[in-house]
Amino acid sequence: MYEAVAKGGLHVFEMICLQSLVLGIAFGLIFALLDMALDREILRRASYWVIILVRTIAHILATFVIIATTLLITHSLFGGDFDIIQYKDIWRESILSKTAIVLMIYTGVVSIIFNLLKQINSMFGPGILYNIISGRYHSPKEEERIFMFLDLKSSTTYAERLGHVLYSELIQDCFFDLTEAVNKHDAEIYQYVGDEAVLTWKISNGLSKGNCVEAFFRFEASIQRRADYYFNKYDLVPAFKAGMNMGMVMVAEVGVIKKEIAYHSDVLNTAARIQGKCNEYGKRLLITAQMKQYLEGLPGYEIDEVGTVSLKGKKTKITIFSLDKEELIEHPYEFSE
Repeated sequence: MYEAVAKGGLHVFEMICLQSLVLGIAFGLIFALLDMALDREILRRASYWVIILVRTIAHILATFVIIATTLLITHSLFGGDFDIIQYKDIWRESILSKTAIVLMIYTGVVSIIFNLLKQINSMFGPGILYNIISGRYHSPKEEERIFMFLDLKSSTTYAERLGHVLYSELIQDCFFDLTEAVNKHDAEIYQYVGDEAVLTWKISNGLSKGNCVEAFFRFEASIQRRADYYFNKYDLVPAFKAGMNMGMVMVAEVGVIKKEIAYHSDVLNTAARIQGKCNEYGKRLLITAQMKQYLEGLPGYEIDEVGTVSLKGKKTKITIFSLDKEELIEHPYEFSE
């Protein structure tokens, strides 16, 4: 093939360099666009093996198309005079060559490994797998973090009304809608506990552009956008309450058979306890005085003192505050109870 091309005026070495350059750019661009195109709700809800299979087949087909397109571009620009029949011969010879076959096999193997690691990473949460492998928290370390405890309102009532199957599907749907808020606002999901989710941020990420607050209200908005879906399937529109606190915590890798990154501090206990006060005071989001210092003045939000309260397990009382969007104070969501 290359001898024929060389006679047309392009040296074999130059042809190889050109094709390598085009292939490199094409693979980077097409694979990035392909991953974005495959990041769809229907695929995210599929089982892991289906996701890996679909993505691997897509990558192999993309490799096939890229090779064929690269041949067309390079030969049409620099291959001299040739017709479509000549191109078909060149394409058939190249696409069935050992190099092309090895490249597609290589793509398939790498795709399986990459997508498997991607799914494992999603099970742990962004960055957690790396932290475990690197041994970053093998010895406990101190970090300053923000924690938010999210809990489904009226969960006992919903569970009794829906039954355990539909109720489990409701929780799945709710936490699926949480994904957008987590991704958009740099949150990390620490853990799911029943109908509760615990989100965490490094201080810089959580306070930047009010991410730790915006995440809660984006989650609410995501649920409201699908209110018809929830009402048609479950005869309700779920609502969540939250408690938020910040401070120093110890971070450590725990477990032998099952490893995970754990946070230990009274910071978490306080966040969980004030979340439990939301129903008592009729508030959707409660924060500590320490959080108020950093969030005060955040545009579009209003912070009001709720009062000084006693929390289970704490000797001293603490002052808690409610935080709400100004637009929602005048026009609140119509949440089901």
